[in-house]
Amino acid sequence: HNSNRNLEVTTLLANYTKLFKILQSFENKERVRRKMNVQDKTEKKRMKMQDVEILNLPDEILLCIFEYVNISSRKNVSQVCWKFYELICIVERDCHPLEISNQQICDAGIRSSIVKSYRKFEHLKIDINYIAVDNIEYILDVMGKFGERLKRFKLWSSNPDQDSEFTTEGLIKILDCLPNVEDLTLTNIHFQSDLNVNHDKSEFNMHKLKKLEINVCSFMFPNILHKIPKNTLRDLIFLPFEFDVSSFQKFFNQQTNIRKLEVFEFQDINFNHLELEHLKIFLTFELPAVLRQQPKLRYLELNENDMDNEIFTVMCDLKNLEVAKMSHGQVSCNIFNSLKKMSNLKELQLWTNRDDDECHHLLEFSMMHSLQIEKLTLLCPERKISEDILIQLSQHFRKLKHIEFLSSRIVNINLIKTILEYFPNLELIVFEFYFHPPEDILIISEDLRHENLKQLEVTNNKTFNVENTRTLLKLISVCPNLERIIISKLTGIVHEDLQQILDDHPKLTHLSLEFDRFTFQHETIELIHSAGSRLKDIRFGGLRKCPSDSALKILFEDEFPNISSRKNLENGMTKFIMKKRNISEWYSDFDFTGFYG
Repeated sequence: HNSNRNLEVTTLLANYTKLFKILQSFENKERVRRKMNVQDKTEKKRMKMQDVEILNLPDEILLCIFEYVNISSRKNVSQVCWKFYELICIVERDCHPLEISNQQICDAGIRSSIVKSYRKFEHLKIDINYIAVDNIEYILDVMGKFGERLKRFKLWSSNPDQDSEFTTEGLIKILDCLPNVEDLTLTNIHFQSDLNVNHDKSEFNMHKLKKLEINVCSFMFPNILHKIPKNTLRDLIFLPFEFDVSSFQKFFNQQTNIRKLEVFEFQDINFNHLELEHLKIFLTFELPAVLRQQPKLRYLELNENDMDNEIFTVMCDLKNLEVAKMSHGQVSCNIFNSLKKMSNLKELQLWTNRDDDECHHLLEFSMMHSLQIEKLTLLCPERKISEDILIQLSQHFRKLKHIEFLSSRIVNINLIKTILEYFPNLELIVFEFYFHPPEDILIISEDLRHENLKQLEVTNNKTFNVENTRTLLKLISVCPNLERIIISKLTGIVHEDLQQILDDHPKLTHLSLEFDRFTFQHETIELIHSAGSRLKDIRFGGLRKCPSDSALKILFEDEFPNISSRKNLENGMTKFIMKKRNISEWYSDFDFTGFYG
C-alpha cells in the first residue's frame, strides 16, 4: 500500500499478469508432482493452489486495485472498458440465430442493414406470414449473403389458419443457396407447381443435410424431393397434408441411412429397407409387420387410437426399446402383463380412453417391479387415479424421476401431496386437469420437504380458488430447489407472494404464472429487475395495468432481449413473455395457446 499511487494502469495489469503466471506455474508443478506420486504431503499442501480469476476477487480488493489508477486516467479507462463491453455484446448477438419476417425483408432499410452486416449466425428462420410470395428476390439477397454458412434453415408461416403460397421455382432457388445446411424445415406452406419451370434433375448441393422436416405443407411435385442428395438424411419428419405417394416412395428408397422417422397416414409406404432407431407413426400401417422389421428400435410412439393384443405383444418383444408411447385400452390383462419383459424401458407413456376398472391395468402396472422406468406419463381421460396406485408405484419404481398426470376428468389434487411424500427422488412433476375442478382443498403437512424437485407444473384445472392458491404456494415453498415453475388459475396473488416465490427459490430460472387478476406495479418492475440475472424465461398472464409492449422492452430489454405481450380486448388483461436469447420452449408438450384462456 506504500507503492506509488501514480502507477500506470498498464504497469499494474502487467504485474498482475506476472503474478497470475507465477501462481499458474506453481499449480502446474503441483499437477506434475501428483502424477509422479510424490509422497511429501507437507510439500503438496504448501504447493497446492487453485486458479484465481480476477472477476472472482471480492469487490474490496478490486476497489483497492482501482485506487492505483490515476484520477486523470479513470475516465479513459472506464470508456475503454465500456467500449470493449459493447463490442463483445455485438459479437455475442451476431452469433445468435436470426428470425425475420417477409415484411422485414421487403423493407429496404432493414434488408440493407442485414445484408451489409458482418453477422456470424448459422441459424436462419424466415416467416413468410400467410401471403403469396411472388417476388423472392429480396429473400435471395439475404440467402446469397448468408446461405453458404447456414447450418439450420426454416421457411415457415406463423399463421396456422392459412398456408402461404410459394412457387416451386422460388423454393429451388432458395435451397440452391444452402450448401452446408444440416437441418432444413418447411412448415405451413402451399408450394405451387410451375408449369414453365425447368425440371432440372440434378441434385441440390446439400450433401451435409442430416435432418429434413416437412410439416403441414402441400407437396405434390416430385422434382423437389428427388433433388435431395441420396443417402444423406438421418432424420425425416414428413407430415404434409397433401402429397404424391409414388413420388414419396421413390424418394424414400433413395434414403437408406434414415434412423429417425416420423410419418403420418402413409399406409402404402414401405420402409423395410431402413434400420430405424426412432419411429413415430399412426395406426394406418400394418404395424405388427412393421415392428418385426425394426428390431433395433429404441423409441416408438403410436397415435391415440387403441392398439390390439398383437401389436402390443410385438412391441414388448423389442429388446432395445427405451421409450414407448401408446394407447393400451383394448389390450387384455394377460397380454398387458408382457410389459414386464421390457427391461431396458426408461420412459413410458400410457393412454387409455376408457375406465379400465374391469382389467385393472394401472394396478397391475404399479406392481411391475422389474421395470427400470425413469419417466412415466399417464393420460387417463376417463380414469380417476387412486392414492393406492401411487403408493404401489413408489414402492416398485425406485428410479422414477419424472411423472406426469394428464386427465380431462376429476383428479384429486391431493395426489400432489402424496407424490411428494412417497417419491423423494422425483425431479419433475406435471399435473394437467382439463375440464373439472379438483374435489378437495390441497392439504400440505408442516414437515413436508422435497429437496430434489426441479420442475413443477400444475395447469388447466379450470377453476380459480383462493384456498387452492394458498396451498399451492405452500407446496412450492416446500420445494426449495425448483428451477422451473408453471402454475395456472392463481387467485388472490399479491406482490408479496411473488416476492416470496423468488426469495424461496434461488435456483429458479423459468417462471410461468397465470393469475385471475394481478396488478402490475412499480414493485413488480423492481422485483423482475432484481431477479433478471438468473431468470431466463418469465411468463405472466392475467395482468392489470401492465405497461405496453414498447414500454416493456424499454424496461427490460437489458435482461430479456426477446419480449412480447398481448392484451385481451374483452377483459383488458395482458399477458407477456420475456426470454433471454437462445432459450427454447422449455416444455414442448405444454399447450401455451390455452394457457391464458
